[in-house]
Amino acid sequence: MTDTFLSVEETTAFLDANPTVSWIDILLFDMNGMPRGKRVRRGDLVSVAKSGLLLPASVYVLDPRGNSIAETGRLWETGDHDIPFRVLSGTLRPIPVGKCSHGQAVMVPVDACDMDPRSVLATQVDRLGQAGRKPIVAVELEFYVTRRNPDGNFSLVTPPGLSADPERPMTFGFEEMDTLGPFIDDVYRIAEAQGLPLDAVMQESGPGQFEINLKHSEAMSAALDGVLLKRAVKAAARQHDLEATFMAKPHHDWTGSGMHVHVSLVDPEGRNLFEGDPMTPMFRQAIGGLRASMPDFMAVWAQSANAYRRYVPESYVPMSAHWGFNNRTVALRVPCCSGPATRIEHRVSGADANPYMVIAGILAGVSYGIANGIDPGQHAEGNAEELDGAQLPTAWVNALEKFRSSEIVRDTFGATFQDIYYRLKETERISFERVVTALDYEWYAQVA
Repeated sequence: MTDTFLSVEETTAFLDANPTVSWIDILLFDMNGMPRGKRVRRGDLVSVAKSGLLLPASVYVLDPRGNSIAETGRLWETGDHDIPFRVLSGTLRPIPVGKCSHGQAVMVPVDACDMDPRSVLATQVDRLGQAGRKPIVAVELEFYVTRRNPDGNFSLVTPPGLSADPERPMTFGFEEMDTLGPFIDDVYRIAEAQGLPLDAVMQESGPGQFEINLKHSEAMSAALDGVLLKRAVKAAARQHDLEATFMAKPHHDWTGSGMHVHVSLVDPEGRNLFEGDPMTPMFRQAIGGLRASMPDFMAVWAQSANAYRRYVPESYVPMSAHWGFNNRTVALRVPCCSGPATRIEHRVSGADANPYMVIAGILAGVSYGIANGIDPGQHAEGNAEELDGAQLPTAWVNALEKFRSSEIVRDTFGATFQDIYYRLKETERISFERVVTALDYEWYAQVA
């Protein structure tokens, strides 16, 4: 993969076209998929375009709270050295909210970095490219909109005008979209300014829950679109005194938020390699590889303690690696599309997962199935939850152990990335599970 970096000419054209922009966020996405970086002044942007920026390598291995995790072995042992970054051409865009005083751009490491999730995905894309196959991907993201808490702490409170009753689902309705119309308008306005290919928005079944779909594109672009859509949604929410969360399970009685990923392969002429009636052998093998490798990547599909709370029965969240046609109870759904639109919908990931790593894991499964001629077996009909089948490791400790020992994960992410991500998340898991919560007291204090 050869990246094109931001030029001085592109920078000056942006500054001329956006005279109100005073600050620019130069950001990357860490292993959690969280934006990290620096905010630079307008007058310094040309210098950044010329020379790039330096950041410590440990920026990739921060936990969700922003703590540097020594257990990864990338702090004291390495001296926490700086690495050079350059800004990607085409990513310098305004954030058109309020006074339009901010912009953003995405940076990437100049040299190979074994902790960079984007590089992991690029490797999978390159491997498929060497075989004459280009992955085409689309991301769908679900999220909740809540009231903004003045003290800065998160609270799950449904905004005024929206139903807070989970027994009164508004799925595919329009009432809540009408109520939050100005917010949704701003999401699409930001997306248009940033070149994000947004498709439909729909009301989901949770109170204040929505889904936004992105149009299909090449895999690297699709992953970037996914992480930038989250940022656009959050920026629009702040403008309306709201907050948006992609937390996988914000309330135990409410439906969770997922990331559904659609994938197909095309040849150099753009023909869909999955297209055919009956199913092409390559299409079946891709599904077979995804089924076989799905447990190995569970720590990627569900990357937080909260994400594992999403896997509950009768919630359209798969807990085993079944596949089927036009069936939303399976992990791998073949939508009722034919011809060039033939594709697989991967339905396992939580909305809080890192799109770069999710898509890399999916493409690895596709490649694994094709390379080894793996047959997917019989497709599921009806409720896949009632069928026998290998269960996914829906306990975090089991998912992490599977990830740590997996050969296909090692081949996909590299041994160093595999080890560091495992250590990062295992440390997070231990820290999370040792905290005594209010529920401990409520359930156990008086009976123990």
